[in-house]
Amino acid sequence: MPYIDKNEVARIRKELKNALPNFKISVIRQHYFSVNIVLLSGPAELTKREHEQVNPYYIKENYTGEAKNVLLKVSKIASKKQHEQQYDMDYGSIPNYYINISIGDWDKPYINTNK
Repeated sequence: MPYIDKNEVARIRKELKNALPNFKISVIRQHYFSVNIVLLSGPAELTKREHEQVNPYYIKENYTGEAKNVLLKVSKIASKKQHEQQYDMDYGSIPNYYINISIGDWDKPYINTNK
């Protein structure tokens, strides 16, 4: 069963803060099996919308320029210790934890600080 402990979430939070010091990022554990990463503000135009869910498997295909670079960096840091935990006949390979990335939150839109 997927599980992420608070130490791994703290590692992700610290590495993101060091890698993207000008961004305000929320990193929390949700339901013991996933990490939620929300980009709240930063000096880059990441999306035209107020809120956008990011599929970490399709960042290269769906984003360009600075948004692509920032999101790939976030995904790489978050998935550094992610690996296939087990194989299930019904669900296929199951990772040891899930990663959810979004630009802005449902009640807090992303703010571009360069404007």
